[in-house]
Amino acid sequence: MADIRQLPVMTAADAKSIGFGTFNDVPTLPVDIPDHDFTISARTSDGRRLTIYFGVYGPGRPPEFVDIQYHDAATVAAAPDGATVPTFDFFGTTSNGVQTFDSRTVLPDHKPTFLCVLMDRPKQPESA
Repeated sequence: MADIRQLPVMTAADAKSIGFGTFNDVPTLPVDIPDHDFTISARTSDGRRLTIYFGVYGPGRPPEFVDIQYHDAATVAAAPDGATVPTFDFFGTTSNGVQTFDSRTVLPDHKPTFLCVLMDRPKQPESA
């Protein structure tokens, strides 16, 4: 079993104070994700399911990208084997509130089946 540490639910301020990122001022469940590939599976009280996969580009490394999939929506056939995969809607916004992409405006067979967030760090300027 992977080495995982799940802390108790706490306030967003408490989670931030011990080094976790926060987004909204709501109860927060901090989880230390181990090196290697790792998935968190979540379910709401009414049964809606979401998985968050932390992936690596090589063995023994810390996660370098995150794939997110919502499981309880419409489905489409996936190439090449034709198995069905769930689709879902999402939108991205800028700090000024501009929506950079809104999947609600695309045809059903163009909706995302998962989102991939690349966890690159900002490049440091080269020394002179």
